[in-house]
Amino acid sequence: HAAEAAPAPAPSFLAAPLAPDAAAAPAPEWTGNVSAGFVMTDGNSEMRQANASADATLKREKDAFTLGFLWVYAENNNTGGGWVLTDRKTFGRGKYDYFFAEKTYAYGLATAENDLQQDISLRWTAGAGLGHQYLDTDTWKFAVEAGLAYLDTDYKNSADTDDLTVRGSTNTAYTASDTWSFAHILEAYPSVEDAEDVYGRSQLTADVKLSENMLASFKWVLDYDNTPVPGNDRVDNRYLHYIGRKI
Repeated sequence: HAAEAAPAPAPSFLAAPLAPDAAAAPAPEWTGNVSAGFVMTDGNSEMRQANASADATLKREKDAFTLGFLWVYAENNNTGGGWVLTDRKTFGRGKYDYFFAEKTYAYGLATAENDLQQDISLRWTAGAGLGHQYLDTDTWKFAVEAGLAYLDTDYKNSADTDDLTVRGSTNTAYTASDTWSFAHILEAYPSVEDAEDVYGRSQLTADVKLSENMLASFKWVLDYDNTPVPGNDRVDNRYLHYIGRKI
């Protein structure tokens, strides 16, 4: 007898398992650090100083959010007449970047601060403009920004001012090694109404990695006002040190 044909296999309604896709990109998360420092002396010199700093960034495919905070407080009792406040500064900033091209973006920025040394009760800015990221590698980051900003300053003992300004800024970051990293923000706000009225700010930060999550941070904060209140210098410098934690 001729061999009978083998019966055809019954159709299967169970879908074959799909080949696994490439690992999905992790959801964007906030990165940054929170730091604090304290110095106290007693005896021949009585002084108390505290400072705190926080920086955070959320970077997504097309946009980014950046937040920053700085607080400085100092007092001394060296004259025997009780504790005297010698320095107090609070500064906060928020920034949003939208990348409409690979390296070019539009930004919106707002800052607010008070400063005892500069006799400032409240200074705030709000502005917008364009930026271009010239470098964005694991080692170097460098961006330049230009736009317009409104700058309003309320002084404690002098006449208040408000100006429409041009804003120019550079933002640089350098990762020297697994241990050391540096960052620098430089901003200038020349008034479009008075050529002599120029405000500027520089913040240079050096971070030293102490462990997986802990770091030591050193900041040099420079404030510049070309037309300060009577009796004040144009430049104020603060040199700060912190111990902090990455977030």
